[in-house]
Amino acid sequence: MGKYGTNVTGLGAYEGGLNNDKGAPLVANNTDGETSLLFGPAALREIQTGVANGSWEVTPDQATATVTEENPIPYWTFTDINSIGAITCAIVADASSGSSNTLRWSITAGSGNSLSAKLTRFVPVAATRNRAFAYSPEVNTNAATNTAVATIRMQAQFYKPDQTTTTGTAIDSGTITFATLGTGSNWLTGSYTTANAAPADAAYCLITITVATAAAGTVIASTVDIPEVRLIRGDQTNLFAEYSTPGTYAPTLVRQVGGELQISPNAGTGAVKIGGALNFDTRLSMSPLTTSTMEMIRTDTGARASLAIDRLFPGNQTTRFIDDNGTQTTISAGLVLGNFQTTASAANVRTTAATNGLFQIQTSSRRWKENIVDVDAATLAAAKRLKARHFNSKHEADNNKLLLGMIAEEVEETGLDCAVEYDTDGLPLAIDWNAITAALLARLEDAERRIAELESR
Repeated sequence: MGKYGTNVTGLGAYEGGLNNDKGAPLVANNTDGETSLLFGPAALREIQTGVANGSWEVTPDQATATVTEENPIPYWTFTDINSIGAITCAIVADASSGSSNTLRWSITAGSGNSLSAKLTRFVPVAATRNRAFAYSPEVNTNAATNTAVATIRMQAQFYKPDQTTTTGTAIDSGTITFATLGTGSNWLTGSYTTANAAPADAAYCLITITVATAAAGTVIASTVDIPEVRLIRGDQTNLFAEYSTPGTYAPTLVRQVGGELQISPNAGTGAVKIGGALNFDTRLSMSPLTTSTMEMIRTDTGARASLAIDRLFPGNQTTRFIDDNGTQTTISAGLVLGNFQTTASAANVRTTAATNGLFQIQTSSRRWKENIVDVDAATLAAAKRLKARHFNSKHEADNNKLLLGMIAEEVEETGLDCAVEYDTDGLPLAIDWNAITAALLARLEDAERRIAELESR
C-alpha cells in the first residue's frame, strides 16, 4: 500500500460516490460535464459558510413533514423542551432561497406561556494557542408574525473535543420577539466581544436556536422562517496581493493590533486610497469634493461637521503649522486675511502690518508703552490735512452702498504714515482708526487753544 493511497484492485476500481446514512451525497463520483459536483450540498455548505446543511438543502426522510426525533433534519438535532407539540418546525419550499428551501417554525394558537423547542448543531472550529481565529454565528430570519408573545434566540458555546466540556464565553443574541424581527429579513447575532475568539482548547461551536412563547400574553398562531444559518470565521491577518505588478510590490497586510485597525500597503511603505466616501459610524462622512478638496458632512441631525486636530500642516509644509496644546492656539507663520471682521465683543482684535498680518490685541496701559511724548508739530500739521470722504464700497457684503470715511493713500500723503497699515507688497491697505482719532484729538486741542487765546484779547 502506498503512503497516500492504495494499490488494492478492488478499491482502485471503485466508482461509487460517498453518501450519508440517509442517502444524500457527500462526495460525488460523477465528473461528466459542467454540472457535475465534487461535493454534495451539505458538505458544500460547510465549506462555504461553516455550517453543514445550514440552508436546509438536505431534507428529512419525510421532506415536508414536521421535524421530530423520528424525522430529523440531517446534521441537526431538534428537541421539544416542554411545548408538547405546540412549537414545531418543518422545511418548506422557498423560491427566493438558493437551496429552494427554508425552515419554518410554527406556534399553535392558544398555546401556554413559557413553552420552547430548540434546534442544535455542533460545528467544528479551528483553534490555536494564540486564539488566532474568531467566529460569529448568524441566523437569518424572515417573515415573522407581528406578535410580542413569540420569541426567538440564538446562542453559541465553544466545546472541547469531547463535545461535553464547555470552554470560553457564550455568545448570545438575547431573546427577541417576532414583533421586533418584523416581516422583513433580519440577522440574529451576538455582540462582537472577546468571546468571539476561539479558546486554545476549542474544537467545536454548538449553535442553538430556541423558539418560545413569552411568559405572559395571549398566544396567537405564529410563524417565522429561517432561510439559513452560518458561522463567519475571522483570521488574525488578511493579505491582499498586488494587482498590477506582484513581483514589484509587497502585499497589503490588514489586521487589528491592540484594538487598532492597521492597514499596511506594500509592507507599510504604500498609501491607502479611498475611491468613495469614508463613513464614520452613522454620523460623519468624508468624501472628495473636487480633485483638490475634501468635504466633511454630518449625516445625523447636526448642522455642521467638526474637525478636531492638535497640529495641522497646511499644504506640503513641514515647518508651518497651526497648533493647539490645550491652552492656546499657535500659528507658526504670518496669517493673511482678505476680509477680516470682528464682533462687538472682539472689537479690540485687529491685524497690523508691523506684525506681518498676525492678530494683535490693542492695549492702552502704560505697562505696554515707553518713550511717551506729546504730539509733534509734523503730526499736527498732517492732522490738519486729513479729509473725510464719501465713497461706494466694492465689497459684496456692503452692497455698493455709500460710505463715509477716509482713503488710506490720502492719509499717507498727509505724512501720517503711523495711521496707515500696509499689505505684504508695501501698498496702503487699511487705516488705524486709533491713530486717526489721536491725530484729530491733537487737532481739536490746538483749535481750542487758539480760540482761548483769541477770547482772552
